[in-house]
Amino acid sequence: MSEPILAPEEVEALMATVAPSEHADALFAALPPIQQPERVDAFHFDAADEDKPARYPMFVNLQERMVEMLDEQWDELFKRDITIQVERMDTSLYKDIIAVDEPQVYFVFEVDSYGRILLTFDTAIIVAFVDAMLGGDGESTDNPETLSPVELRLSERIAEKMANMLSELWAPVHALAFKAYKLDYDPQFLAVTGAMEKCFSVYFEAKLSDSLTGKLGIHYPRPFLDPMLEMLRVELSDDTPDNDEEWTGELLRSIAGTPAEVRFELGRCQMDIGTFLTLKPGDALPLKTRASDPCSLWIEDTPLFQAMPGEKEGMLAAEITQPVEPGGAS
Repeated sequence: MSEPILAPEEVEALMATVAPSEHADALFAALPPIQQPERVDAFHFDAADEDKPARYPMFVNLQERMVEMLDEQWDELFKRDITIQVERMDTSLYKDIIAVDEPQVYFVFEVDSYGRILLTFDTAIIVAFVDAMLGGDGESTDNPETLSPVELRLSERIAEKMANMLSELWAPVHALAFKAYKLDYDPQFLAVTGAMEKCFSVYFEAKLSDSLTGKLGIHYPRPFLDPMLEMLRVELSDDTPDNDEEWTGELLRSIAGTPAEVRFELGRCQMDIGTFLTLKPGDALPLKTRASDPCSLWIEDTPLFQAMPGEKEGMLAAEITQPVEPGGAS
């Protein structure tokens, strides 16, 4: 044990020569000099502790899957290769999401017991979508501020497809039935969440053509995600176990409980918008299907069976005849 710097009697003599308020200063003055660092940086709290989407691996994985789903569906709609990528993921205040200068179309989706989420589209993208849906090239040559009545009406079909896509996207995590709640280009009365509520925001960039690139945003309020945050924290690994029975069983149960839209399509026809807008009760649509031809039974956007229309217990029915060959229906 080392000897003290000052003997007790030396400390007592030193204290007797100073006022009580100076005792502490006198003690420190008796200590040897403390070596000071050459440089001391200002201290800042680590921003990495902020709760952001990047801290939730499963959430990040869902957005990567969303890119694949959008790319697949949009390639089919526009009949060309569309480039989709995640531009960024961040935490945003809801008031900042809706306070933008660029013309936007807002889609609100609702899930019972969970709340609402918001999708934002550049208006030019929606105009291009409608053009592609009507058989055009899928372009928007101007910078539209709002949608025409026809574009607004057809945008409801876009909302339905996005709702189905979101339900399919979240199915492996949690069975969520997304429903289109509202569509508007004025964000003031959307009633998605509180102005100061934080949202997990994902911004996608879509290149529809050489002359048209736009953005899509998906915004999840934190209260919407709260029941699933623990699951979204799951780390993903490239080394998938060969026999993870618990995970496989949970996935199958989630898929089994996922609602799917089934439709029986008797036939199709094509007409111009002018004719469509003048349709009235009593008009007949000429279909190309003969009365004896089998029709297609679809699950979502996939034809699975051929079937014949009929009647059962006083209700219209479809009798399945055979599976559809791959590429056999369009």
